[in-house]
Amino acid sequence: MKVMLDAARLLTYQAAAMRDAMADGRGPSLQAFKQAAAIAKLYATESAVTATRIATQVFGGYGFMEEYPVTRFYRDAKVLEIGEGTSEVQRMLIARGLGLPVE
Repeated sequence: MKVMLDAARLLTYQAAAMRDAMADGRGPSLQAFKQAAAIAKLYATESAVTATRIATQVFGGYGFMEEYPVTRFYRDAKVLEIGEGTSEVQRMLIARGLGLPVE
């Protein structure tokens, strides 16, 4: 989980640095930034779902009980995967950025 957290954080920082550089007029293209942001969002949301699924498994039956925060964390992570651009949409944006045909 620590590896996923660090990777997601670095991908997010990379996209943010690209955006900051664009604001200064010295950065990458808008398309490159959009691709980096899509990659960061896809990886971060899928990592959050994976980490909370593992945590739920560790907690066993308690992971599904409302008295423990793990169940809320899992629901919140799942919403990130669905809302604000689903993982499938992020994959399509990444594929387009790579020049792959997308239906």
